[in-house]
Amino acid sequence: MQNLSFSVALYGTENARRSIEFAKLADDFGYEKIWVGDSHMIWREVYALLGAMAVATKKIQIGPGVTHPEIRHFTVIASAMATLNELSEGRAVLGVGVGATGPGNIGLKPVSVERLEEVLILLKKLLDGESVELEGKAVRCVFAGGGRIPIFIGTRAPKVFQMAARWADGIIYTGERESMEPLVNFVREYSAKIGRDAHEVKIVYRLPCSISDDPGEAREIVKGKIARTAMTYLGRLHRRGELHDAEDQKAVERLWREYDTYHHMGPEHSHLVRDEWVDRFALAGTGEQVREKVKAILGEGVDEITIIPFGDEAKVIDRFAKDVMERI
Repeated sequence: MQNLSFSVALYGTENARRSIEFAKLADDFGYEKIWVGDSHMIWREVYALLGAMAVATKKIQIGPGVTHPEIRHFTVIASAMATLNELSEGRAVLGVGVGATGPGNIGLKPVSVERLEEVLILLKKLLDGESVELEGKAVRCVFAGGGRIPIFIGTRAPKVFQMAARWADGIIYTGERESMEPLVNFVREYSAKIGRDAHEVKIVYRLPCSISDDPGEAREIVKGKIARTAMTYLGRLHRRGELHDAEDQKAVERLWREYDTYHHMGPEHSHLVRDEWVDRFALAGTGEQVREKVKAILGEGVDEITIIPFGDEAKVIDRFAKDVMERI
């Protein structure tokens, strides 16, 4: 069986001190990473949380999952990550993307894919302690370069998969289960084509997760997150004329009309989610049911499964570790 790692993603919806407790719990249970989302108007400030998590934990890797260069100037990201790497004693990891509700909630648009690639190249240099040119001036983060920081790109777009294969250490993906194997094959083949080891670019599959002895309850709890994922993933297919299921079309169109980004991934949207989407976009059910779903994902070639705990977050972190991680 392949060496699959497990991580946790948090979104700053809880009191900040509570999020620190979740990070400590994940550290104690042996998860590999804690990813913290960056949408500063609806979630607690990501870099403040990450710094607190760094000094409260011992082994787990810590980073934004994902930050973005529209609100955070890339020089600010470089400084924040170099500081986080000091606080965590070399455990920092960077997740970056074009931006979604972070810029969207204050009336700004995500950056283009081309700009993201430019930023990624500049970030890598700054984090290595090198100088870059900005507005005709040589710019350098004077305390960076104290240890290599892996960079992952959050995306669902094939064009960005290619860019990530050229420059990044990995991809963070949230999408439909059926899309995983083609995605993995695409990234492996493209990486080999450009001269990288086919398995050098790590693929992180992020899913909402709820575990309960009542599987119906668990399925209902994850629907808030699925609303956003389905709207983005299926919405892209719908716009391209590639979403052929009429009920999916109607459900996506309703999400477009009613989704509120100030209640991003919240239970306010659960009624908009088709029940069959749960199996396509989430891990939900009893411990045994979730474990069997994870075993199936193993065959698709992903390198890391990141759970987004829903419901009683601490209980989900605990049960996933005991019911899934310890038995696989």
